[in-house]
Amino acid sequence: MRSLVNLTVGMAAAGLAIMALTSCGPRGNKPNVEIIQDMMDTPAIKAQEYDESSPNGSGMRVPPEGTAPVGFEPYRYATDVEGASKMKNPIAGDMENSTLLVGQKYYETNCAVCHGSKGEGGVEAKSSVAAKMALKPPAVVSDKVKGWTDGHLYHVITMGQGVMGPYASHIPQQYRWQVVNYIRFLEKQSK
Repeated sequence: MRSLVNLTVGMAAAGLAIMALTSCGPRGNKPNVEIIQDMMDTPAIKAQEYDESSPNGSGMRVPPEGTAPVGFEPYRYATDVEGASKMKNPIAGDMENSTLLVGQKYYETNCAVCHGSKGEGGVEAKSSVAAKMALKPPAVVSDKVKGWTDGHLYHVITMGQGVMGPYASHIPQQYRWQVVNYIRFLEKQSK
């Protein structure tokens, strides 16, 4: 009798083990009950798509007032050039290859079109864009720009100046100081 009980318990344990092992597989990853509707497959709307529930029919939404993206730091010197001029460059004097290569990449992508690849400015820049501009961009290797603090240069990159628009959305915040260092490198090369 004892061996029959042991056999029954052993078979039950083996059956439970087989059920447990076979329940985890391709079918085991999907729940069979969706408690909150549309949590598994949320309806997505592309920004350019028509959305009948939107007041203007556009799928693109304006973020709620007072919100900021994760990791975003607002620029506190938006209208204060003097305050921005006092900012200290956290990587001042860092002319390592890694720093200059990042600065060069963003400078050549965003700035060289108007200011020239060597910072020579719109008059001397060998750029089809700068040649067609009525007001030629200044040389970033000029004495005027050399006299600016790193903070002032950072501010002009971030907020723009004169007819130059802001480049805050084109050059990520963490790389703007590297662009400043690259401009300082160009200034040393122009001597």
